[in-house]
Amino acid sequence: MNVLWAHDHMFYYNESGKFYSGGKLPYKVWQRYLSVFERLTVVGRGRKLPADADPGGKTLSGGPNVDFLVLPSLSNPMNRLTKKGYVDRMLGEAISRADAVIARMPSELGAEAIRIAKRQGKPYAVEVVACAWDGLWNYGSLQGKLYAPFAYWKTRALVAQAPFAMYVTDAFLQRRYPSRGGRTGVCSNVEIPGTEAEVLERRLARIRERGTGDKLVIGLIGSLNGNAKGIDVALKALARVKDKLPPFEFRILGDGSQTRWLRMAQRLSLENAVKFDGVLPSGSAVWEWLDNIDLYVQPSFQEGLPRATIEAMSRGCPVVGSTAGGIPELLESSCLHQPGNDRLLAEQLAAYGRNRAWMERQAERNHARAADYAKEKLDAERHSFWQAFREYAATEVEAFAGAAALELEGEGRGLA
Repeated sequence: MNVLWAHDHMFYYNESGKFYSGGKLPYKVWQRYLSVFERLTVVGRGRKLPADADPGGKTLSGGPNVDFLVLPSLSNPMNRLTKKGYVDRMLGEAISRADAVIARMPSELGAEAIRIAKRQGKPYAVEVVACAWDGLWNYGSLQGKLYAPFAYWKTRALVAQAPFAMYVTDAFLQRRYPSRGGRTGVCSNVEIPGTEAEVLERRLARIRERGTGDKLVIGLIGSLNGNAKGIDVALKALARVKDKLPPFEFRILGDGSQTRWLRMAQRLSLENAVKFDGVLPSGSAVWEWLDNIDLYVQPSFQEGLPRATIEAMSRGCPVVGSTAGGIPELLESSCLHQPGNDRLLAEQLAAYGRNRAWMERQAERNHARAADYAKEKLDAERHSFWQAFREYAATEVEAFAGAAALELEGEGRGLA
């Protein structure tokens, strides 16, 4: 069975035909689907790399039994006017060759794929990984705020009608985008290889060996583009309490331009405390980076279920975060603040930055909670859901073929 998967994710490709992701969609993600389906056609946005470009920091997304279709973005009004026809034609041809469609939502390409699949009578499923409203309202532009209500209601309607809907949160996205009678599943798109006991032991030893004057390393993982990850909130909070903390370093791991944040750090007299670590390949390089963090912060304005937070928890990191998206499903209430509330985040940093007992307790608690996202457990849940969708899709394809045959037979009789 050939399944088409659609989302607005940006892929990078070169002249040799290799496709890369910024880190979120390496080839191992496609293997989740390939354990059930024979072939996958991935539809997304694309950017061609110069011939001599080094794809360092990006992960290989292409591999056996995975094809890519690069389409223009439909996320801005001009492209919708000038390129929607091309997108519909190319997407329509690809869906006609597929047996079923999986649309990751919210996304414009995912929404178009659903619309075309319904028109062609192809079975489809949705993966709900984020909130359309939060993503656009907090993006920072007037255009995003104006489009947020429309995107919210469109996504809500598409998910409500979907025969199969997979959510990455336990409750948050289900409340925002409920399914009306379709089969639903809960399975995070985040997964960790395991939560070994020695990881926690090393974390506890790091906490216990910290001296009162030792540098406190605070970390955040997130793109430097836009406002979604709350980097500005973290900087403002640190500026409020920089004299109440031990010597500290704020390290940011993520892609994008540093210029804006460096200027903000300078205005807040934090330039000597902020370090940008660029992009690291997912997996062991990120885990090693997290092992050198004392306190992880996730002051996001918008999230589904944040991968970075779960990875930090799996390494025994104490974590404070906002109430955006599914973060409250991961952390204790005392570790939460409202999005944008740099005053409360500052109070949390001041209270917890020197509190060894709190750090030990959170390390143990977070390490245990992260076990719920171990790869083996999620693989079983995900496989069961997609196997059920495959069986449904096979039935729907067979029924559609039968109906088409009857229609042709009827036309033949009419001609006779």
